Amino acid sequence: MGKQKQGQGDNVIMFPGLVARLVEKGMSALKEKKHYDALRYFQQSTELEPSHPQARYGLVITNIELNRLDEAKKHCESMLKEGIGQYYEVLQVYVSLLVQLGDYDEVVTILETVMAEDKLPPDMAESFYQLLEFSRQMTSETSSPVPDEEEPADQFSTPEEWIETLERGDPNQQLGALKKLSQVNTARVVEAYRTFLKDKQNDPVLKSYVLQMMKDMNITGSFEVHKFGDTYSIQISELEDVFHERFGNEVARIVEDRLGQESPGLVEMVMQVWWHYLFAIYPKSPVPLDASLWAAALHHLGTELLMESDGEMLEAEETAALYGVKEDELRAAAAHIRSIETHLFQS
Repeated sequence: MGKQKQGQGDNVIMFPGLVARLVEKGMSALKEKKHYDALRYFQQSTELEPSHPQARYGLVITNIELNRLDEAKKHCESMLKEGIGQYYEVLQVYVSLLVQLGDYDEVVTILETVMAEDKLPPDMAESFYQLLEFSRQMTSETSSPVPDEEEPADQFSTPEEWIETLERGDPNQQLGALKKLSQVNTARVVEAYRTFLKDKQNDPVLKSYVLQMMKDMNITGSFEVHKFGDTYSIQISELEDVFHERFGNEVARIVEDRLGQESPGLVEMVMQVWWHYLFAIYPKSPVPLDASLWAAALHHLGTELLMESDGEMLEAEETAALYGVKEDELRAAAAHIRSIETHLFQS
């Protein structure tokens, strides 16, 4: 029998070593600076084993690398409250995040309380004292209100600056600019989207975000899109839902019916891969539109990831038979999902 999935009902079976494998993959992706891949692996790990300390700490570090400081802060807070991980190591990261976020009063309150208890590890004491002193200084300097006219301007204060960030920033900065531009619907902004969509260097997932945003803003017209080495024209008004919801849900239902009872952890993992894949290839649809084929491909990919056995040929053949599809088509579908996952965020 396999392990039971922690934190959930009895008799839920997982692949042995699944969480450890996912955490290991997350750490490898983090070291290779594939931060979105790392985030996905750590999220999958914590969904299966919420109290896994390395997975939870991995979420903190990955969100910091992605400049999602508020998210990283929330993960630190929950780890401290739940007593997960090395307390002072997590506390040090948490306090550093508070400093970066400008919450100096909270830093002073926390560190004065900890130091009053005289429990600081010797190798961390100096760092904590420096953070406390710095925060005290910042608190005293900011105690007087700053006149409105002296307040610093927003980093992206005008649509032109947001457009410039969209053209020249990294993917995280571009996403921030897009969120701001979603509040503006002018000919200049639409042209910026047009340029962004056909630029070969821009992130495919961000292009999906742009297309869905344009559809939601009721922007119309023909646009050229470049994704994964292919360039094509689309009409915004004719776009489907970004997740191809009906077809996507049909595939999800088949996978759930086949694996839901015996391997819920595997279902959870491959469904994240599936929705990520659909978002990435948008506005195109999976080819062919055969729900059983894509369900079989996901089953095969999940087994391959978890087992990495030498009997891959036999496993693929058996999986194809289980879903009533051709083995060569299964392999082609699985290879396409894998190639898209590999391509994403490489730049």
